[in-house]
Amino acid sequence: MEMISTRAIRAHYDRLSFFYRTFWGEHIHHGFWKNGESPRQAQLNLVKELADRAHIERGGNVLDVGCGFGASAIWLAQELRCSITGITISPVQKRMAERRAQQLELNDRVWFQVADANKLRFPAASFDAVWVIECSEHLFDKQQFIRQCGRLLRSGGVLALSSWLSGAAGRHNHQLISEICSGMLCPSLATFAEYQSWMIESGFQVVYAKQITSRVAKTWDVCEAILERPIVRICWPLLGRQTRAFTRQFSAMRRGFASGALGYGMFAARKK
Repeated sequence: MEMISTRAIRAHYDRLSFFYRTFWGEHIHHGFWKNGESPRQAQLNLVKELADRAHIERGGNVLDVGCGFGASAIWLAQELRCSITGITISPVQKRMAERRAQQLELNDRVWFQVADANKLRFPAASFDAVWVIECSEHLFDKQQFIRQCGRLLRSGGVLALSSWLSGAAGRHNHQLISEICSGMLCPSLATFAEYQSWMIESGFQVVYAKQITSRVAKTWDVCEAILERPIVRICWPLLGRQTRAFTRQFSAMRRGFASGALGYGMFAARKK
């Protein structure tokens, strides 16, 4: 496995974006299952749940950190009439997101740029909300990132974040988390308590914090099923060493959720 670096993370998403969108859809994140929804509906459920818990205001100015193909940004623009700036580390993702926004005639409310979320360069108090779905896992200093989110928000603005978590302690679990971090290009995973502590230290009031692991864990059953599709099995030898190593972590993710080594948290925090 290549060394974890910003360059490696960018290369991963540049290399795999076509496959992500083909086999996993417009949203590159976990699903949130309430009943028997399809995987794509479950992914949309996660977006709606986070928007509801964070009380994202209609017409607000939102920064989407780790915007992927722009699916969350587009949903926020369509459903809540928000203006969105989406940032991604991947030039490939930026182009795909821009194409989709143009198809939907949303160019007047949704903009995308290539930027490193480790170094947020926007002016202070620029946004009403910062939206972060499964991006902070890839960041090198998560505490500093939360501080920067506070700097970018206006007073009363909200940080809406969902993230993989490091769960129960123990030698076996530590080994499994290390394996997942290496395979999934995560410098580290933070705990549920750490995220809340960093938010409070950064001047936020945490208005919602919940571990929703049981609602999202099915994601990795779906991912493993995708690997069994005939077209994927045919393409498997062509995917390259790094990609094959990445997909081997799907079973580790499933084991992590099942054992408690890995969790999933959703947070909403308002700047005081």
